[in-house]
Amino acid sequence: MTALRRRTALSLLGAGMASLAGCSETSDETDPESDAEDEDEADDPIEGELPSYASILPTTENSSFFYGAIDVETMGTLLEDEGAETGREPTDPLVGNPVVVALLCSFGLRLLGTSAGFDAYMEHNETADGEEQFVYAEGVYALVGTYDRDELAADLEESSYSVETEADAYAVYTDDNSDEVVGVSDDVYAYSYPNGSDSEFDPIAAVERTVATAAGEREPKHQADADFERLLRAGDATGITCCLYTDDDEFDADTLADDQASDDKGLAFEFDAFDGAYGAHQQLAVSGDAGATARATVAYGSEDQVDEDRLESALGTEADAETVAISSADHSEATVTVEAEYGGEFARE
Repeated sequence: MTALRRRTALSLLGAGMASLAGCSETSDETDPESDAEDEDEADDPIEGELPSYASILPTTENSSFFYGAIDVETMGTLLEDEGAETGREPTDPLVGNPVVVALLCSFGLRLLGTSAGFDAYMEHNETADGEEQFVYAEGVYALVGTYDRDELAADLEESSYSVETEADAYAVYTDDNSDEVVGVSDDVYAYSYPNGSDSEFDPIAAVERTVATAAGEREPKHQADADFERLLRAGDATGITCCLYTDDDEFDADTLADDQASDDKGLAFEFDAFDGAYGAHQQLAVSGDAGATARATVAYGSEDQVDEDRLESALGTEADAETVAISSADHSEATVTVEAEYGGEFARE
């Protein structure tokens, strides 16, 4: 991933949120599919709830998987922090990793605001106020909410977009005037672009698997991988979420380094603390007074692989208070939880 300089990215965050301001319409209708999902979760023996966007996270051919998510309300809270732009960059990965997710998503929002399909997205977004989620997963930006897919598709086709794939519940388009790929379903507006640093990345295939998964045409990753599901359920999906996972026994060095930025002047993901684990789910909740609470759930194949000293020395270094708790799940694997609280000064010089 490319490094995102904090002040530049915060301005992108402002531009992205300004683009989305007022685009959601309040709706009192209840989604019967959502109610059904809640009932299924209530009967599930695995503790914790799945995040609302779990059904869009696709299976891939790669052993590793990365996603980040942020809700629109949290985006607004960050924008209201007038001192954030002049604050120092966090050195604590418990805060820093979710902050990079927020900046990455803000960059995606800016791309949306300058795209040819933005007006169509704005016109046919029926998501209730405050309920839209922004997700970045495996090279695809996705807004998760409620959309008038038929009208949205019609507007895209009347604009500069050509149909790549059309199914009963979703469609994928390419912009004739750019490299943008857009996918739409009733629940997702997804988009992506070619990755200049990864010639093997196919944005059309990536967008299609995302919207096909959202439409129920492909099995989502949490249904295909019980360990990934446990990780999603163990974490809290509110605020800003950052999740790194591998279906191998533990992260390899390349996976931990893949999301490191080469520009040391910018904010970068720091996953070194999770060496020996196979999954890390981080969550950051930002309050209106610029304070924050952070949590990381780290999953290991066995307790022998847990390095508590490494976690304690690397995470929560800027916190007001820190606790580390280790527990063994029913499936005989170790899960470590790191929780911390931060005062408003953590974002200040």
